[in-house]
Amino acid sequence: MSARTLIQEATASLPATLASNTIDATDELVTRLAARISSSREEIAPFPSVPTAIDALTERFFRNQRVVIARPTREDLASRAWSASRTVKEVAWLGASTDFRRDPQALARFDALVAAASNADTLVLSSPFITNGRAAGALAPRDLLLLRSRAPRPVIVLDLLDEELARAPLTQPALLLPGTVFLRGFGQFWREAGARTVAETAFVAGPADLVAPLRGALLDERLAAEAVWDLDRIGIDRAVQERAAAARGGSISDASLP
Repeated sequence: MSARTLIQEATASLPATLASNTIDATDELVTRLAARISSSREEIAPFPSVPTAIDALTERFFRNQRVVIARPTREDLASRAWSASRTVKEVAWLGASTDFRRDPQALARFDALVAAASNADTLVLSSPFITNGRAAGALAPRDLLLLRSRAPRPVIVLDLLDEELARAPLTQPALLLPGTVFLRGFGQFWREAGARTVAETAFVAGPADLVAPLRGALLDERLAAEAVWDLDRIGIDRAVQERAAAARGGSISDASLP
């Protein structure tokens, strides 16, 4: 669906009371997003879509940089890193953990990730990763903190687009880490629950000095107003959580509820 069509549909369905006062809709959306993740407004950069957010991340953190991609990761992020970076190195991280009791090779994989990241400008990491219709490979919050402390040099670009499927979310730990930005969205479960406009949007969060340069993309005010309306829908969070819980218990395609 084109941006023009999306905006036209949003305008047509916008409640009259909201349509009459959209001048500060983007500010309202930033306020809602910051409240949802317990951050400051200065730590949020909203975008009309995931691809737009990835474009901004590419220009700021991949262009002419030495990038390490922790595989598996989202293909659109990886392809942009390959096309824009000065050098790219890929390292397998699935199963990496400091909890070697779960898997004797887990610590070795974690050490390899740290070693690769130590000389990079940017580290790209997706958690959890969706494979064969299921969420897999989520980093534990403790491991993310240790990764940051042992590899302090690179900016960590953390893909949390599928955060709702993680059993141990990383949003709050990531907000506490220096040099770490993360990409969040709404997506499938919000769309299935009827919040179709906000489902198309995305945002990047992190330290204000890293996020501020990302705020160049203009968010149409009516689109922002409709997204705010979606976030304020009564019962929307419960509906989304039910769908996410169903997906965690089965396959992603089985997550739709009546």
